[in-house]
Amino acid sequence: MADIRKKKILMTLMRLEIGGAETHVLELSLELARMGFQIVVASGGGVYEEHLKAAGIPHYTVPMYTKHPAKMAESLRALKKIIRDENIDIVHAHGRIPAFLCGLLHRSMKFTFVTTAHWVFRTGFGFKQMTNWGEKVMAVSEDIKTYLMDNYGTDPKDIFVTINGIDTNKFSQTADFSAALKEFNLKPDSKKIVYISRMDEDRALVAFHLAEIAPEIEKAFPGTEIVIVGGGNVFDKLKALTDEINGQIGRKMITLTGGRTDIDQFAAMSDLFIGVSRSALEAMSCAKPVIVAGNEGYLGIFEEDKLQVGIDTNFCCRGLTLSTKELLLDDVKKVMSATEEQQEAWGAYSRKVICERYSVSKMAEDNAKMYCEAMDKKPWDAVISGYYGYGNSGDEALLSAMLCHIREEVPSANICVLSKNPRETADNYGITSVNRYHYFKIKKLLKNSKLFISGGGSLLQDVTSSRSLGYYLSLIKLAKKQEVPVMLYANGIGPVNKESNRRAVLKTLDSVEKITLREETSKEELKQLGIPVEKVMVTADPALSIEPVSSERIDEILREEGLDSAKKMMGISVRPWKQCDGAFEEKLAEVIDTVSKERNLVPVFIPMQYPVDFEFSEKIASRLKGKSYIISKSRPAEEIIGLVSRMDVMLAERLHSLIYAANAFVPTVGLSYDTKVDAFMEYIGIGTGVAVETFVVEDAIKAVYGVLDNKETIQKALQEKNSFLCEKARENARIAGEIIRQSIFEL
Repeated sequence: MADIRKKKILMTLMRLEIGGAETHVLELSLELARMGFQIVVASGGGVYEEHLKAAGIPHYTVPMYTKHPAKMAESLRALKKIIRDENIDIVHAHGRIPAFLCGLLHRSMKFTFVTTAHWVFRTGFGFKQMTNWGEKVMAVSEDIKTYLMDNYGTDPKDIFVTINGIDTNKFSQTADFSAALKEFNLKPDSKKIVYISRMDEDRALVAFHLAEIAPEIEKAFPGTEIVIVGGGNVFDKLKALTDEINGQIGRKMITLTGGRTDIDQFAAMSDLFIGVSRSALEAMSCAKPVIVAGNEGYLGIFEEDKLQVGIDTNFCCRGLTLSTKELLLDDVKKVMSATEEQQEAWGAYSRKVICERYSVSKMAEDNAKMYCEAMDKKPWDAVISGYYGYGNSGDEALLSAMLCHIREEVPSANICVLSKNPRETADNYGITSVNRYHYFKIKKLLKNSKLFISGGGSLLQDVTSSRSLGYYLSLIKLAKKQEVPVMLYANGIGPVNKESNRRAVLKTLDSVEKITLREETSKEELKQLGIPVEKVMVTADPALSIEPVSSERIDEILREEGLDSAKKMMGISVRPWKQCDGAFEEKLAEVIDTVSKERNLVPVFIPMQYPVDFEFSEKIASRLKGKSYIISKSRPAEEIIGLVSRMDVMLAERLHSLIYAANAFVPTVGLSYDTKVDAFMEYIGIGTGVAVETFVVEDAIKAVYGVLDNKETIQKALQEKNSFLCEKARENARIAGEIIRQSIFEL
């Protein structure tokens, strides 16, 4: 596993002057540096340079604050030199111009490129075309994420969402603001309303509203002082207005401070704070009552029922009711006239929200996660092959359990499954799936994957055909050619009869990283082939860990199939096989008739693969003298295991019907048509097998009676072994997870 903190990060932004985005970058850089990252910053310069210098973070002055062609060319040259000289691994751009410039360099230079969307930009007049959001983009709110998807078609998988992280130690109710009181000759014992924002045309609407309602505030709450913090292109206009209003009131009620970097002092001195976005969050961190209001909308007094809207809009009020003087005055009066206990409650809740959701450490961790994924040049954690998409319950159960177990180990695992029916597989499991025969797609997938899994089941055998064996071996060889680690996951091996096939298996498996097997017999087969035992581990079939559906759901299924849950039942799972002729069908029917009559059991056929098993079940059912039932449709493994759990005994030919029976603690007689059936019966250590090719009615009846007469003993033994087998089944995913994590960047 690679440590992302060893990577060097360049932050680029237009300027380091006072502002929400600028403060965001400053706090992010400081916190990432504290976490052990190497940070370099490039900007047009500004008041926050000193803060970076104090923290030992290098800063380069680059004129990225203008679209002037000469300045942009100068910026490109400077950035290229910084990236090369500083050996930058990740470039993190903040702002449209820095992102555009870094995007140009990204085409020719080998660095990982990410951005942060702090705001919603205009998309007309060619602006959309010059906007580059990088390989991954961090949105500071959910509505900005939506904006990116709607306006730029950004893939949601490439968008991360963070918060405006606040330094809760710096912004607290205990912050010392005495210097600011002295500088502006403010009274220590007066009630203070503080507003902080840029004093620009598109930001300062509420500052003007606050100034205009000041006379009403003075009437209701004499002696109140209003402090408006910030500078900008309408500062002079606001100053003229406040001078006039102060003259009307007869004292200096409103103080304008201009632009400041000591924002913590002003947030801490307030008895009521008014503002939006980062400024509002900083005041909330100081445990102050806050009215969230700005140019884009009005949220009002922040309390618990406003939290989700605040989060969704990053406390910018986008899309909310527009701010008015009347709304503002009503809420100011409500807060100022509230009891001390109510004001403290507003403040305490605000502080709690910041500490739990908006700490600067969380913001840094969110960005670190984005860096990890952006550095990951192999987006697929695993590509899985197997006998999927054919409607075989056993193989589908394997896949279901594999996916579940792997996601327990690697929660965000990005997995692609090769399938005969990709659409159905994708819909069933919520993953990506491609056609198992689409060579070029598979090759591309493997090139971009951290692990290739040859999924559970008896894939490597030539009983079915040499062609089938060749297919699975070819996928392993293709993965190795793409330098992708390969794992055989809970496989059953053999029999491999042809000498040429045995040589091919040995040559291919000799190169794989790890082999896990579902029983000891397969390990012996590999030993005989000459495979090194060091890479081999006997685990268990993943399907052994699948939980059945609820008892209520099982009752529903029984009713759907016309079965009486009060009656005793005998489950039968059969499949067509080349050695199973009419004589076998007749003999098996005789066994079922005899057992069901003498032990008062209702025969229930449980097909594992439709339609072939269903049709074969119909053949045998037609030979029965008594009434029987056939489960009418394909069902998920959880439901089939639930059905099996209601059987008193199972006659099981399909391997996974044996596995389901073991999972459900049901005594079983195996109808052995393949060595894998015998191998599982031997591995589980419980149950009896009867060979299909030499089927003898009397022996089969005796075997069924034997397990029925020892039902309680067998059930107890299965229950005792279950937890061990489930743990073994999960061991497969732990091994796969280790291989995947070797290629993942983490903190």
